[in-house]
Amino acid sequence: MLYSGRCEYAVRALTYLAQKPANGFTLLAEITEAEDLPRAFTGKILQDLVRAGLLRSARGPTGGYALALPSADVSLLQIVESIDGTADLDRCAVGLNPCSDDMPCPLHDTWKPLRTEIKQYLEETTLLDLAAGVSRKRKLIERANATNSV
Repeated sequence: MLYSGRCEYAVRALTYLAQKPANGFTLLAEITEAEDLPRAFTGKILQDLVRAGLLRSARGPTGGYALALPSADVSLLQIVESIDGTADLDRCAVGLNPCSDDMPCPLHDTWKPLRTEIKQYLEETTLLDLAAGVSRKRKLIERANATNSV
């Protein structure tokens, strides 16, 4: 996988919030139940996303979490940076330092273009894209379930 399980939870929670109305807050319990995520651990992750400026939070009965930016303005790379950082994408694939075009490791010439493509994908993929993809997948699942129950 491109990122940690912790980052996966962040992506899933943010994608869920991207599907909610922009003017309201969503309780942690709703997010974790809908996405089948561990509550306490996810709460810590969401607080990290608040500190990173990707989420807003409010206390109280009408509180919870909401996106701090429009879903079209939040890239997968921003989420990865906030949770995991991007050092793994920048370091030598074999762990031989220094590693550069002038002093390449055995995988350098193969890994460098892949790393560039991965970063580009992460930069170009937004929460809006992810939310639309989840919506499409849910419709496919519903269709499949309807077909299987007939």
